[in-house]
Amino acid sequence: MQNDEKHNPLISKWGIIVTLIILCGCGVFLRFWNLGTQSLWVDETNALYAAQDWLSNGTLTLPSGFPYHRGLVYTYLTAFVFKGLGVSEQTVRFPAAFFGFLSILLSYFVAARIFSKKVGLLTAFLVTFSHFEVGWSRTAKMYTLLQCSTLVFMYAFIRAFEANTGNRKLVESQTSKKSPFQRLGLCLREWHISPFWMVMSILVFGISYLYIHRLILFLMAGVFFYFAWFAFLHFFEEKNLKKVINKYSIMMFSMVLGLGFIWIVFPYLQDAIHYFLSYTPSWATGESSAQNKLFLFEFLISSQRFPIAAFFFIGSFQLFSHQNKLGWIPFWLFICPLFLLSFLFTHRVPTYILFVYPLFLTISAFGFVNLLESEFIVLRNHLLLKREWMKQAIVTLLFLVFVISPWFRITLNIPFYKDGANNSAVTTQEWREASKRVIDHKQADDVIISSLPQVALYYGLHSDYVLNWASLIQSREEQYYGDTGREIDIYSGTVIIQSLNELEEIINTNPHGYILVGEYDLNHVNYIPEDIKTFILNSFEEPLETENGSIFIYRWMVENGT
Repeated sequence: MQNDEKHNPLISKWGIIVTLIILCGCGVFLRFWNLGTQSLWVDETNALYAAQDWLSNGTLTLPSGFPYHRGLVYTYLTAFVFKGLGVSEQTVRFPAAFFGFLSILLSYFVAARIFSKKVGLLTAFLVTFSHFEVGWSRTAKMYTLLQCSTLVFMYAFIRAFEANTGNRKLVESQTSKKSPFQRLGLCLREWHISPFWMVMSILVFGISYLYIHRLILFLMAGVFFYFAWFAFLHFFEEKNLKKVINKYSIMMFSMVLGLGFIWIVFPYLQDAIHYFLSYTPSWATGESSAQNKLFLFEFLISSQRFPIAAFFFIGSFQLFSHQNKLGWIPFWLFICPLFLLSFLFTHRVPTYILFVYPLFLTISAFGFVNLLESEFIVLRNHLLLKREWMKQAIVTLLFLVFVISPWFRITLNIPFYKDGANNSAVTTQEWREASKRVIDHKQADDVIISSLPQVALYYGLHSDYVLNWASLIQSREEQYYGDTGREIDIYSGTVIIQSLNELEEIINTNPHGYILVGEYDLNHVNYIPEDIKTFILNSFEEPLETENGSIFIYRWMVENGT
């Protein structure tokens, strides 16, 4: 495939450059246009407050005083953007949008190195217009940064263990004349191993694990299976015992021994790993879809991603038939995290596979390109197909299967969604509008109860109480209490209501106030219990709703009856 590309006008050097420029332009528009339209999603406030605190005090704490050290690289980058451009919804999302854009280029270079430039361009196209990619690029979280680090790690890993350098005959003839270090160097060359890129891959992995997100740990399972897969193939293909001892078998056993060593020497890591794999946040318990072990598979094959998943299965099969060695790297580095997150991790949300999602798209692009080229081979004697313009017309027509697909059309609309809409990553709640309405009409002694006080706080509305059972459970898990010994929200520092009786008492002992509750929170028992929901619906008049109905605002006045 690589040789044919040199003579293909569709993928000339300038053709590639122009195509990438166009894709990058589209990617920038989809990720940055109207970036501040939607209110902050609840988790976006973490990086915002931590970055603000870093600039003001040199520490990383939330308004409650609770330390926030997750995704440190993203927080520091956010602080850097704040320093230059100020604090806003746009600037807190800027790093995520930038790394979402950068993933387009990284995906091209990785896919082109593994497969071909054609596959690289199609992969870049899929990353550019995937609504899943665009949605998370418009959300102030570290996941697009983690995705970029995953792509950089995979590129370094390929260069490290499949360097394609050295000359085997030269190595064998000169080995006896060299010192032990020189022999080691020649052996590494024989096995196509690059020490420089090996160190780079380890550094990227380590930095990502420590300072971006621990999800990257799941990549090690993919690396292990990649080594084990080729060690297995060599075992059955080679009859010479010396050849069975190769870089794949050595690396496989080294990983096993290394894990065993760490397990024994650092016993505290056992508890850390157990906690990492067994922890279930309060919002993911009960009947949440996060408890469905097949949720991630259903997500990948849903109609909104048609026909990408179909080409992924075709591409996976063609890894066998085409004997594409490098292609097994993205395959294992995607499949292993997918299975581990589905069957070993306690909860499943699409967010957690974003960091390997470009690998899914790469295999899909490989399947599409190979299917197309296979058909051209079958039809090579057809009179019309001997004309280059006809081939280009057929490619264009078949490519339209992506353009007319639902996911493509969804993506084009994302930059124009109003506040309170789902951007294919998260559903924002209209806290900007809700907070402004209450601020404009509240009295000085009004009591404010809200389900997400940390978001309302950003928009200038200070809450007196939190009505959110997920916050209550989290506070108890963290053992985070206020000066009075009461559980307080670890984000805003606001006292958390713990029962229906307490809510009734607050309302009856305060002449007037507001309850602001998200529509999503009100209708999910992990946030608002049924007895609280029933009380609110039966005790108050029709609430004031935000434009898209994502926030309900209830008003009470005791002197006139609740």
